[in-house]
Amino acid sequence: MMKRLLALLRNELVMTRTTLSIHLLGFFQPALMFSLMAFVLVMPTFELYVARSSLPLGESLVEAMVQVNSPIGDAYIEPLLVEWQQGDDIPGGQVVELAISDGMPTAVQHFDLIDSNIVKNYRNRLTSAGLILWEEELGRAAIQIEERPLLPVDVPYNVYFGMGMLPLAAWIGASFVAAFLSAQEFEFKTIQEYRLAPAHWGLVLGARLLRLSLTGLLSSMVLMITLYVFEQAWPSPLGLALGMLVLMGLIGACVGTSAALVLKQTLPSFVIALASAFFTWIMGGAFGLPAGFGGVYEAVSRWVPNSYAVRALFPLYYPIEPSHPNSYLILFVFATAAVIATILIYRKSVLSVEEVRQ
Repeated sequence: MMKRLLALLRNELVMTRTTLSIHLLGFFQPALMFSLMAFVLVMPTFELYVARSSLPLGESLVEAMVQVNSPIGDAYIEPLLVEWQQGDDIPGGQVVELAISDGMPTAVQHFDLIDSNIVKNYRNRLTSAGLILWEEELGRAAIQIEERPLLPVDVPYNVYFGMGMLPLAAWIGASFVAAFLSAQEFEFKTIQEYRLAPAHWGLVLGARLLRLSLTGLLSSMVLMITLYVFEQAWPSPLGLALGMLVLMGLIGACVGTSAALVLKQTLPSFVIALASAFFTWIMGGAFGLPAGFGGVYEAVSRWVPNSYAVRALFPLYYPIEPSHPNSYLILFVFATAAVIATILIYRKSVLSVEEVRQ
């Protein structure tokens, strides 16, 4: 039985040549997506252009901006002094001007283009500098805040974003190929070969799911290496991460295979695989741990396998808490349920008498 399983697995690997473009898409699309989005994600340090001013507050404001930073990471503001007055072009899209309003020196922030998210980030940083000036003026009357960082060095947000995409990469790598291969077998009528094969159908399906799980693992490994190149972040221990990613790849393989077995057409099956991948990613902690959002989002995330994969990966990249064994157990339950559902659909679509007659 083992020899026949290995022969079927070898045949599955040889079939990679027939769908090389889909395999390349599954392997490199998540890594490419991460690489492109990493350039547009909010960076910790913002350049704030400050118009030179003769007011006494001008120098104090710049000094306060320099103090706005993370206690274990980068500065939040890089103040750049420029010669500017109203009517001139705004350098870099934003400039801070010191003016007198109602007899009081006031920092006025001018923007070239109003974008709610960018404006919010610029305003927050200027507000932080203003609070530092206020605390200095209050002296001993100011509230003292003691910061105790959990990590010795701040971890860039890109690390979380890449970590959150690893389960997506495993799902995409497996589900894309699964949907494409299984649907084409119906379109090209090669499904008859599986119906007439002397090997037990369980070996045929098992070899297919095993091969797809390894495909998903390879896709996530490409992203894992890309994340290391960008941020020198690597999961430790690696074995736990790989085991979790194999489970996510298996779930994605089952979803893609089941969609193709039911729809029997390439395009709609491919769309189902794509939609399921991004739904489980977005609703499962794509941009932050679901517990931090609360409400409906957290409630929905409990039914999404990606959220447990992210929870399992988090201690491997952020060593501030122990691993969650329950996360691996729940992922195993998801994977088991997906395999059972795929077996039932396979028996109905491939092995039933009605389907064979058609």
